[in-house]
Amino acid sequence: MAGPAYVLGSGVTNTARVNAFEVGDAYSKYDIAYFSGYTSAGTETKAESLGVASGHYYYSGDTPQTSTTSNAPGTTNANWTQDLFFEPSYGSSVTYENKAYNVAYGDGYYNLLAKSENALSVKFNMSYNKRSDKESKALIHLFEDSFNKGEKETGAYTGIYYTPFAPYDKSGEFYIENFTRTFDYPDVNSISTTLSQENASIMDWEGYYIPFDQTRGYFAEGNSYSTHDISYLSGTVPGGYENDRFKIHQSGWYYYTGATETVADTTNSPTGDSSLWTKNRFYFSLNQGVSVPESPRYLKQTTQNDYFIRTQDGINKSLLNLQFELQGRGDKEAKALVHFLETHKGHHLFEFTPPAPYDITGKAFVCPQWEHKIEYKNNNTVSVNLIETPLNTLGKNVTFTTLVTIDPYFVADFS
Repeated sequence: MAGPAYVLGSGVTNTARVNAFEVGDAYSKYDIAYFSGYTSAGTETKAESLGVASGHYYYSGDTPQTSTTSNAPGTTNANWTQDLFFEPSYGSSVTYENKAYNVAYGDGYYNLLAKSENALSVKFNMSYNKRSDKESKALIHLFEDSFNKGEKETGAYTGIYYTPFAPYDKSGEFYIENFTRTFDYPDVNSISTTLSQENASIMDWEGYYIPFDQTRGYFAEGNSYSTHDISYLSGTVPGGYENDRFKIHQSGWYYYTGATETVADTTNSPTGDSSLWTKNRFYFSLNQGVSVPESPRYLKQTTQNDYFIRTQDGINKSLLNLQFELQGRGDKEAKALVHFLETHKGHHLFEFTPPAPYDITGKAFVCPQWEHKIEYKNNNTVSVNLIETPLNTLGKNVTFTTLVTIDPYFVADFS
């Protein structure tokens, strides 16, 4: 039995029958070749002289072709790539989790302290179902070979470059830690893995994981907006509001809640008297069948013969902890929903009115984790976990009293 096949210096994989690139060989989609350069008419050309590194490449073209010096990796007409170009299957999902310290106080009060401003962990759960043996071989080889790429100065992996599916279509470097291949039937396979991207920054207000160009951009009067449009209100953008038109805390992302398309004006703007926009209100409708479990907090003391004494444990005894799915959402609504949760970073407050009989307005919640699953075309499920907070501090002004003292012996030279 043949062992793992690889080219010397290219890193070991478990994938057999991988050959070196040769000019004159015929290639078709999902073929794998190790490319370090080529020899043509007795002249040797190194990969580095073409502006690419030596390594394994994957043929991504839909049309087969015979390799020449003009379509080799690194050339203008190349159909070769080292990126993750395989299309995921429906059922792939994206999970968010806020990495935070939960500080519990008495009477049900608590505080979620994010470990950093960039503490929102995001993972892309990828499914590749019903793939041929050839495509599966290329995909598995790409995953395996990613562990051989320690090209950074620290020796760390370079990861896999990938442009996720919409609305997350922002290219970046992703990492995998494990993957599974299932042999379903002859020439039918399923592959699953999880892509992580720790170096993406939620601090980039324009970017997030849903990029700026997936939104309506900056808000401006005169534009037409429809339900679930996403827009950023800024006083520094031409065509937008001037700084003296709104308070600084009113800037930020807004979501259009109107039922019909409307031309924006001063009245229906995010800061207007009849605003059709929301910033901190979870306005998305719920599906039927939402369960609301309650476990009120109390103290339970055991006595002899298994008798119990139950006593009160302060106030805020039954804060709601809701877990439900918003099913059958179109792409636009799902994008607005995930973007709304992204901008609240897993620990920022927003208002939500639970279903009757819990429908008290003005309740504040946080959503520390959620998952967006793409079921089918224009059909999404977003699973959320909304946790009630005892205090709604949205819109409250925060002031600081700061005492500044100057050392009388301090001398500064500003010359």
